[in-house]
Amino acid sequence: MEIFLHSYTFRDRPLREAFQAAKDFAYDGLELSRVHFDETRLQEELLRAVELGGTHNIPITCVDFAGDFFSEDEDAVKRSVALIEGNIGICAGHGIGLMNGYAGVLFGDPNDFANNGSALATDAHYEKAAAALRALGAVAGKSGVRLALEIHMNTIHDTVSSTRRLLDLVDSEHVVATPDPGNMYATSMDDRDPEALDPIRDRIGYFHFKSCREAEGAYDFSVGLANGAVDLSRYLHKLKELGYNGPVCIEHVGTGDPRACAREDAAYLRRMLKR
Repeated sequence: MEIFLHSYTFRDRPLREAFQAAKDFAYDGLELSRVHFDETRLQEELLRAVELGGTHNIPITCVDFAGDFFSEDEDAVKRSVALIEGNIGICAGHGIGLMNGYAGVLFGDPNDFANNGSALATDAHYEKAAAALRALGAVAGKSGVRLALEIHMNTIHDTVSSTRRLLDLVDSEHVVATPDPGNMYATSMDDRDPEALDPIRDRIGYFHFKSCREAEGAYDFSVGLANGAVDLSRYLHKLKELGYNGPVCIEHVGTGDPRACAREDAAYLRRMLKR
């Protein structure tokens, strides 16, 4: 199982520090977060990032994307689809076969995750998102790229069930799911059990490892993989049961020294994989 480092872990640092940590702690690749590039200038910025990765012998294995597929502004939707379509081709040109992101967000209270995203979505939201993703899935398939929808708070695919609903509507082998137990813990009580992955067992194309805990009435993501409330060993067991042997990515979104987090989280995950 390949282990990637998410560059968002180093969101307040230069990208070279993320590559250096990935090299020092024997990661297999880097997921390039949008904090480290401008989507509207991916042609030139990805080239620089790939070259930088080459100096550290660490490939970029995934590039993030952000969709706006159900805006009331139809021109905004068209621009979003066109931008991602172009970026699929750019990624393919660099041999990057995976893009991870989302179809759009819906907010009530930005911090009330359970009542945002899919809780606010209508049939029309899903239909518009699915139409965009069907078109992009076709482009991705011709380019040898897969689009992965991260199960992420505030998106319309913020739970396993809402992700399954959208993937069913899209019906493309080139559009897959990225479960993230940390996000799932903060959004859905039902999704805190790894058995919740069963409905998307054949749709998982990527996996994020991040933990979380509740503290003083809020969700705290500053914890490492070893000391959060999420029992990640159970997710590893579930992935094995489901026959998933694709790539996984470690992402730290909280406070603390990012190098220390990248080192400790990689060591923890490798210990768990040996069990």
